[in-house]
Amino acid sequence: MSFQQLLTAEVFSLFLVFCRVGSCFMLLPAFGSPFVNPWVRLGLALAISLVMVPIVPGIPPVPDSAPLLAAYVVTEMAIGLMIGSVAKIISASLHVAGTIISMQASLAQASMFDPNQASQSTVFGTFLDMMALALMFALNIHHVIIMAVLESYNVFAPVSGIPIADFSSLITKTVSKSFMIGFQLSVPLIVIGVLINLASGLLARLMPSFQVFFVIMPAQILVALFIFMTTLSAGMMWYMEVFSDSMSNLFK
Repeated sequence: MSFQQLLTAEVFSLFLVFCRVGSCFMLLPAFGSPFVNPWVRLGLALAISLVMVPIVPGIPPVPDSAPLLAAYVVTEMAIGLMIGSVAKIISASLHVAGTIISMQASLAQASMFDPNQASQSTVFGTFLDMMALALMFALNIHHVIIMAVLESYNVFAPVSGIPIADFSSLITKTVSKSFMIGFQLSVPLIVIGVLINLASGLLARLMPSFQVFFVIMPAQILVALFIFMTTLSAGMMWYMEVFSDSMSNLFK
């Protein structure tokens, strides 16, 4: 093999790995944020691809036709998007929890701009999302995501085809799991909200002329903030453990 052919094969291998890694980085919770400079995301994905190329098994030779090359690119990008979508969906459970907590705290109408979603979100959801990103880098959980991309080659060899049925089943289970995680994170506030609503309903029956909602709402906000403060640390550490386990066991 001549030097030119060897160089072409190495560049093709890097490009093929980059298709999977780069498409995954488009949707990751931290790296895929709209406020991350695209050149930074591109450079990081290219650097990780360069490190992965020597240890990725089964990279095919350079195809002879453009349609076959396009099929290779689409296949690798689909697998990368699947991995990024799983991480994105699991991170969306924080917004589910934030919405439920805001409703139980009578702060559902209070919203603020979420820089990671580039849209309006509840105050609790935005706070939980920003805290999760800080913990993700502090606990090196972003390494787990990179390892998930590398382990995907053990299950889906390069250009082995797009397992649409497996992807559909995985996304369905991940969405269900995301809602369950969001519900579990907000369970303390749900319990307190139910108790406060029962107490206010009983008080309204005993004193029909008493302005129950006017008096109960400040107490409900105060109690909800106190419960949120006392359970935040344990809840977020549990969530980071669940997120890490979900990504590390994705292809095991």
